Amino acid sequence: MDEIETICANSYRNFHTRGFDYLCLSRTPELTRKVYFFEGDLHDLPELVIPHDHRYPFVTTVLSGAVANRIYVGLPNGPHPSVRSQWEDQTEVFDHFEYRTPLNGGDGFTWAGERRLWGPEASRTRTRGEHWRSSETDIHTLDIRCEGTVILLEQLSDVLPEGIPTNAYRRVGDRTPPSLDGLYDRMTPDHARIRINQFLDLVGNR
Repeated sequence: MDEIETICANSYRNFHTRGFDYLCLSRTPELTRKVYFFEGDLHDLPELVIPHDHRYPFVTTVLSGAVANRIYVGLPNGPHPSVRSQWEDQTEVFDHFEYRTPLNGGDGFTWAGERRLWGPEASRTRTRGEHWRSSETDIHTLDIRCEGTVILLEQLSDVLPEGIPTNAYRRVGDRTPPSLDGLYDRMTPDHARIRINQFLDLVGNR
């Protein structure tokens, strides 16, 4: 398998949400380097995805545009009764979904109950050249601040075993799992080359 075929085997269009391209530059158990490209109407997408955690820690670097990382804090068993009313004023109830990615043969989202989350914490907008590190336990979502935002993720080794689901949260509703229809389209070689050239231009390697 040549390089472009290897890249396409792990790269997707409409990744997690429509208009979001995921270009996988390299993948090993210890380090995966991937580039996310966002193109779309920001008015329809104030946050890139619903709050979620990961099975690995990672470092994010902004290559173009602007993005804010929004962090939530989960209260697994609720606050102590003596401060319950105070916490309830500062938290919100979310539907909690377990997530098993279809990219590894999983069945997507499964409702797992309700959970109170505090947040999101205030986060400054980061622009080209700035970066941050995320833990596998961080509950977060990304607030894309302008069209054409591109970010590089350096994904480290899995901490959570592959058979264990990760978690995602959506403001409490009817418990219907988020739809995956129209997502995770394979990236074609032609489109991958366009994205590779765009990445090289951004990092000055051409």
